[in-house]
Amino acid sequence: MNISGRCDYACRAMLELAIRYETGTAVTSQTIAEQRGIPDKYLTHILLQLKHARFVRSMRGAQGGYTLQKPPEKISLLQIVEAIDGPVMYPKNTTSDDASEMRTFWQAVSRDFNEIMERITLRKMLDMTFKPTMFHI
Repeated sequence: MNISGRCDYACRAMLELAIRYETGTAVTSQTIAEQRGIPDKYLTHILLQLKHARFVRSMRGAQGGYTLQKPPEKISLLQIVEAIDGPVMYPKNTTSDDASEMRTFWQAVSRDFNEIMERITLRKMLDMTFKPTMFHI
């Protein structure tokens, strides 16, 4: 499985919004692009997809920008990836007898993989990404 560049950008943008969730501060796409190293014009299309998936909301005006529509603990990595790229790991249906013996295996792998990605919330991603470095003397 490969993660598309578009999906990586979406996850970066969602992390930037999650940082500001508690304060309710809206952030412009330009700021997200600058903070996360995402091309601004590309980000606009990604934010639109995330808005259609009801993960972000946009506000107009001088204090406008984007905010998360749900708490970071209610948005999973799987949901973000599927909103951008579609199903993550979905075995193709085959009619061949040779492939049928592997179908059960691939379905189990797909189910387990999706369950793992569902457990990784945006909150966990924040915690993992911004964990303070500890030095021991």
